[in-house]
Amino acid sequence: MTEVTTLLNIAEINKKILEIQKNSDLGISVPEERGEGIALLKNFANGTTSSGKPKVTGTLANIDEAKFNVWNNSAAYDFFASLSAVEFHPTAVWVYYSLSKYGLVINNIMTVEGYDTETFVYHKYNVFDVENDFFNALDESLITGNANAIIHFVTHTDSDDPVSERFEKEYAAYSHHDNCATGLLAHTTKCIRIYNGIKAAYPFLQNPLTNDLMVISLALHDIDKIYEMHDGVYQKYSFITHRGLGFEHLLKHKDAIVELYDEEFFYMLASVLLQHHGEYGENPRTIYALLVHMIDDMEAQLTSIDELMLSETATNDSAGLKIKYNGSYLNI
Repeated sequence: MTEVTTLLNIAEINKKILEIQKNSDLGISVPEERGEGIALLKNFANGTTSSGKPKVTGTLANIDEAKFNVWNNSAAYDFFASLSAVEFHPTAVWVYYSLSKYGLVINNIMTVEGYDTETFVYHKYNVFDVENDFFNALDESLITGNANAIIHFVTHTDSDDPVSERFEKEYAAYSHHDNCATGLLAHTTKCIRIYNGIKAAYPFLQNPLTNDLMVISLALHDIDKIYEMHDGVYQKYSFITHRGLGFEHLLKHKDAIVELYDEEFFYMLASVLLQHHGEYGENPRTIYALLVHMIDDMEAQLTSIDELMLSETATNDSAGLKIKYNGSYLNI
């Protein structure tokens, strides 16, 4: 097989897929496109097609990211079957692919030596800028010293230990909003800023204790994505989810939180970590869990739209320029 030295242009692949799918929606037949190149195999998962046949899905990255499918009758499927038997870490791969209405389909794949994974990673954020923004958002929230202390010792932001480092560098998500290095800290900071911007309009949020609880909750709601994921890849016990892992992490600090506040405060905070996904997880049973869910969901959707607006994946037709969001084409 001829050695390939060209890195995949993922942004261009995504544009072509959108164009093919748009034409398919209009009933226009488009020939399948084929290509090959090198990219980062960021993650993969085994699954099935709508007809029940085995398949593999995952993500290729080279600054931008693209979702892929692998059908069970291809050489690539055998590659992923062997990869499933060992501990996986993102790795450079050569791929032979096709583009159709089904998106990016990998037909053959092999690992490639000599590439640092950092070559393929999009650094959307400067970690030092985001870290400063996080602390500025906390200052602007007007929380008490007790609240500041809890945030610092739960996130370990006063030290250089692994918890602090992971909180600063981990991804916020596997495949959507801020799924990039430092995305977790950026998402957390934006949630606090949204809350800071709206709370003045609502008297019930003016209570200092309520304000403390809300800001601590927002700062910590996703803290255990540092254990759920590593560089955006799900880990061994990710089936517990960051909500369960987050409560486990918080429980280590129960005595200190109860000493600064009381036991009810601790369990109100715990309710947020366990229930902030709303209808996508356990329904909120406290007003604080509901509010954090609303802010969390708003921030995630706004960031997803922002990323689409800044990307080059818009399409154009007689009705004007559009982006595809949640399965619908929206004019911009």
